[in-house]
Amino acid sequence: DYWEDYYLKHGRDLGLEKQSSFATFCHNFFLNSKKKHIVELGSGNGRDSIYFAKHGYKVSAIDQSTTAIINEKNKNHSGIYSNLTPIQDDFIKYDFSSIAPIDVFYSRFTLHAISKNDENILLPKVFSSLLTGGIFCIEVRTIKDTLYGKGEDYGDNAYKTDHYRRFIDSQKFLKLMFSYGFEL
Repeated sequence: DYWEDYYLKHGRDLGLEKQSSFATFCHNFFLNSKKKHIVELGSGNGRDSIYFAKHGYKVSAIDQSTTAIINEKNKNHSGIYSNLTPIQDDFIKYDFSSIAPIDVFYSRFTLHAISKNDENILLPKVFSSLLTGGIFCIEVRTIKDTLYGKGEDYGDNAYKTDHYRRFIDSQKFLKLMFSYGFEL
């Protein structure tokens, strides 16, 4: 409900039009012409997905918010980017085999918005869905974030202010990723 309301009110804000600095960073340092299909987990208003599509990548943008996906489709100017496919669904439950092969999973501020249980469901699915040599680009809030500890305590380093955030312990997260087979 929080994100539906947020994108109803802010989905077209000019401040949210330009791609994030994380998308630019990933494009400049990790993505190349060999990495052709990007799946964005929690695409929100689509600003990063559209940025990747403009650079020629095939993009599947998944978001649970119907409003966010409608805004993203509208921003795509009636399909100007034929390589961008907005998908309204829960990326935890989504069957990635329906959009394979996948070179890159991209997650900006989404892994800390899900529960530890959902993380344990998602991460092995992402690993098994990536092509050999694939990349998982992740930006999250960590336990060193200034918002850590603020709001209602939900346990597991999770707090709720205006919305739920589970702050990631980087060292524990890296060990978990390695246990699934990811490499740094």
